[in-house]
Amino acid sequence: MTGDKVTSDSSVRGPLCPNCREPLRGDLHQEQVVPQGGVAMAVTYCGACGWTLACAPARSEGPARHGPMAFQDVAAPADEQTFEGQFQLRCRELIGEIRSLGFEPDVWVTMINDLGAAGAARKLLADHHQLAVTPWLVRRGRPELTLEHQIGQPRWAGLFTDAERDEAMRRLTRAKDAAEAMTGRHRISALRWRPLRRSRRR
Repeated sequence: MTGDKVTSDSSVRGPLCPNCREPLRGDLHQEQVVPQGGVAMAVTYCGACGWTLACAPARSEGPARHGPMAFQDVAAPADEQTFEGQFQLRCRELIGEIRSLGFEPDVWVTMINDLGAAGAARKLLADHHQLAVTPWLVRRGRPELTLEHQIGQPRWAGLFTDAERDEAMRRLTRAKDAAEAMTGRHRISALRWRPLRRSRRR
């Protein structure tokens, strides 16, 4: 699921993320992740920082399937010669690459099939929603596969307004900052743990 815009309003009551301390109400995400050659997993995590809160085998809503899981196809554009058609073809390529990395962006696919790729991108920006795959890709060093990165490319300047392109870049920058902050916290924790382990050997 896509989530609401990240907020740091401390007056919001409810459960907080144990990592970034942001409210989880309205920003709790769940996505189906399919490891290569493995069983589909339902991952629940904080939409603000991407911190994993729960991970369990995904429940199938239909008859059990044997072999590789069937993915929903990204619809072909109505006219491949238009800018919107070309953008949809590019998004279909991105989704194929993302799936090869082990993530199933089913919400993005559904939105593309309902609204078209450009329409889906505009709705996500207008509704202040971000695809769950964006922070996932950024944490793995693949920001070039995100929708936000594509929106900012010069070749699609005719599809999106300057305000939409600026918002996409802000979201990508925010995802990168959050990933760097998490990396920094893990590094500090490791440095604190090493002296403790050495002291126990004495």
